[in-house]
Amino acid sequence: MSGLSHFLEDEGLATVVVALVHEHAEKMQPSRALWVPFELGRPFGPPNDIVQQQRVLKASLALLDEPGPGPLLRDFTEANDVRDRDANWAPPALDTGSVNAEAESLLPVWHEAQKRSHRTTFGISGLSPEAAIEYINRYYSPDPMPNPKGMAPVSRARFAIDDIKAFYFEAALADGGHPSSGAEGHTLP
Repeated sequence: MSGLSHFLEDEGLATVVVALVHEHAEKMQPSRALWVPFELGRPFGPPNDIVQQQRVLKASLALLDEPGPGPLLRDFTEANDVRDRDANWAPPALDTGSVNAEAESLLPVWHEAQKRSHRTTFGISGLSPEAAIEYINRYYSPDPMPNPKGMAPVSRARFAIDDIKAFYFEAALADGGHPSSGAEGHTLP
C-alpha cells in the first residue's frame, strides 16, 4: 500500500497508510503512515473490538492534520494487549467425522453469530453453507454438482471457498470472544 500511496499523492490525493510491518513503511516512506502492532491481516486490531478499531481509524485520520511534507511515520501506542485476550476462548465443538458432519455441527453456532452481529460476509457464491461444501466436495468428481446459471464453474468454486472460510470464521467468533492466533492450544480456522 505504501507504493500505491505515492501514486495517489502524486495525483493530489492525501493518503494515510496503516502499516503492519514497520520496516516496510520506513523503506517505502509514504507521506503519512501509522504503524500498528497487530497480527498480519488485522490492521485495525482484533475482530469485533469496535472501540480498538475506532482508535486506529481516528489515529490514522489525525495524521492528515500534521504539518509539513512527509514522510511521516507514527507508532500507534494505544493498542490493547491482544496477546492475553480471552484466554478461555475455545473454538466451537465440532463433529469431525466428515467435512459435511463438521459443517452441520457448526450451522447452529453460525446462525447464532448472525443473530448476534446482524450481519454476515457469507453469500458471494449464492449457495447455502451445506451446498457450498457439497459443491467443493464434488468439483473434481465424475458427478460434479450442477452449476447455477450466470457464473462460470471455476468462479463458483472460488466463491464457494470464500464463503466456507467466512462460515468458519463467523462460527468461531459466535460467542463474541476475541481469539488470538497466539493462544496456546488453539489456532484460528
